Amino acid sequence: MFRSLAVVTVAALFVGCSATPYTGDVVSESTTPSGLNVIQTSSRSVLPGGGLAGEESELKTMTAKVESVDLAKRSVTLKTNDGKLVPLKVGNEVRNLKQVEKGDTVELDYFEAVEFQVRKPTPEEMELAGVGVDLAGRAAKGQKPAAVIAGERVDILTIEAIDKKKQLITLKSPEGYVTVKAKYPQNLKVVKVGDTVVVKTSELFAARIKEIG
Repeated sequence: MFRSLAVVTVAALFVGCSATPYTGDVVSESTTPSGLNVIQTSSRSVLPGGGLAGEESELKTMTAKVESVDLAKRSVTLKTNDGKLVPLKVGNEVRNLKQVEKGDTVELDYFEAVEFQVRKPTPEEMELAGVGVDLAGRAAKGQKPAAVIAGERVDILTIEAIDKKKQLITLKSPEGYVTVKAKYPQNLKVVKVGDTVVVKTSELFAARIKEIG
């Protein structure tokens, strides 16, 4: 689930900060014609030891109508606010699929957060590094169909190379290397080869039938 997300995201987060770390929060919100609402937050702070810390999160929410249900194939076709049809494969974690009918309102939420800290990892974080933990829950029998899938992962990245002339920084993870161009070249002055970045990634997906009344 998180195989390359942490490396790519943190590369962008890390090199996107200024030589004098910015501290604060930024929130933006947008809505598409399909009814997809997206709220993005960004925060930066400085750790007691002087290292940079930050978090990026994104919450996507959508409400759609059920257009059709295929119990044999465990699939549901949703109709968005602008009339588009979206087919969805329904996993076994969704209980009581037989209760879903055409015209029902489905609420979907997807949340993703990446937290990073430029510091040495703790022994516990070293043990957990690279291991994702997935959790799943579903509605009880008799309730309206619903499902929640969540996951967490810790990654330890290392700065392997900095090219100030070309404005590039290379990070290493257990999956390999990634090289990105610094958004703000002056940020390369506050990092050095060998620095470690502790990354905690969280994801959550929830789907439920909206209760009426």
